[in-house]
Amino acid sequence: MPNRIWERVSSQIEESIRKYEYAPGDKLPTEAEFSRQFMVNRHTLRRALSHLQEIGLVESTQGRGSYVRRPAIRYTIGKRTRFSDQLTNHSIKAYTKTRQVLVKGATRDVAKALDIPIGNKVIVVSRIGYAGDLPISMATHHFDFHRFPTFQKIYPEHKSITQTLIHCGVLDFTRKWTQVRSRLPGPDECEHLNIPKHVPLIVTKSLNVDPLGKPLEYGDAVFASDRMELDIASTDDAKRYDD
Repeated sequence: MPNRIWERVSSQIEESIRKYEYAPGDKLPTEAEFSRQFMVNRHTLRRALSHLQEIGLVESTQGRGSYVRRPAIRYTIGKRTRFSDQLTNHSIKAYTKTRQVLVKGATRDVAKALDIPIGNKVIVVSRIGYAGDLPISMATHHFDFHRFPTFQKIYPEHKSITQTLIHCGVLDFTRKWTQVRSRLPGPDECEHLNIPKHVPLIVTKSLNVDPLGKPLEYGDAVFASDRMELDIASTDDAKRYDD
């Protein structure tokens, strides 16, 4: 039996969630509304919500409020995998927000993957992926600048990597390899994915190639492990990788 006030509040909200009075994805009442309902101050209410977030029942985002967390989304990585299609299959609205598009020198890993000299110019596209209003991934995509010198100008018009590549003459591409590991998030990832610092990230590094097998795009991405389950497919019946 909970003894502290915040524990009693947390227990009552948890019971309502378990009884599906609040369904997965539902927005919870505001702090002010909960405070009036339970007749507690906001500090106590925030401690209760923080506990529910720690045990994986609630997702709280500054400025948007608190939501009942949805079950983890199964995301298949195959020969052709598309971010938006994957989530649409779960009846979830999927979209990306571009953080930046810039040109910089290729690091050792990027140069090796794209088969270009270290320091050569590459186009870097950084984006955040969303499932509904929930941020679930951060990805960085690298392209050989000398192969796609107009990419940086074209991308803002389409806001899609696939459509930009089509504009540049690449009509199809496939996944050659994917590496998966895990690590704890850094401050930037905690902020943009709205996750506690103790929740591990699923980290992927991958290479896409054009129809001739030439390296096209080297990508690295992180996924919130409490929101995503990765399924590595061995067949080519999935769809294209992109947003």
